[in-house]
Amino acid sequence: MAKGKADTRSRPGRNERRKARTRSALLASGQHLFGEQGFDATTIAEIADEADVAIGSFYNYFATKDELLAALLQETLAEQLGHMQARRAGIDDPAEAISVAHRHFVRLAREEPDWARLLVRLDIPHRLTNDVLGRHAMRDLRAGINAGRFHVPNQRLALLASGGALTAVMHAVLLGELGKNADCEHAEGVLRSFGLNPAEAAEIARRPMPTRVEPPNEKRST
Repeated sequence: MAKGKADTRSRPGRNERRKARTRSALLASGQHLFGEQGFDATTIAEIADEADVAIGSFYNYFATKDELLAALLQETLAEQLGHMQARRAGIDDPAEAISVAHRHFVRLAREEPDWARLLVRLDIPHRLTNDVLGRHAMRDLRAGINAGRFHVPNQRLALLASGGALTAVMHAVLLGELGKNADCEHAEGVLRSFGLNPAEAAEIARRPMPTRVEPPNEKRST
């Protein structure tokens, strides 16, 4: 009897884990297919097939393809932001912190091309990217200004220009048009646009890159 009760209590946990695995599989399929062939060209049937689930199961998690995309962007952008923040933990210089941030995202074009294609190929809603990444980037820029490291006439314009350059560089890396030092060269350009002198910008952008680490909130207990 005790064993039966224990089994009953354990079932919801197994069920929730199964649902989480299915949802993750659908998100992963969407990320790959949207990045590979575009959002409009991808069908729900293709997403379900790649995730190895019945097409009807898709609708247990997402009402539409657009809803899956919104969830995918929200979660993956937040995840990559967490990886970037963990990577630069302990860096006090705002200039180096921004350099590491930009180098991190450029490197993703080689390390995680599916994710990078998703970012650069889709017409991602401006509000979403601003909510997840833009406000953090503005905070970094203002920290550098307050510390006397950066000098820009228009903060909003400086942020838009550096963000647009980042996306363009990531796209060029995906196309194989830039060499292995693209992350350093891009970071140097961003720092110079924020007012650092060329020699200092070049030195900071070429400092050893901190090791990529798992964000604390993603660590799993064993």
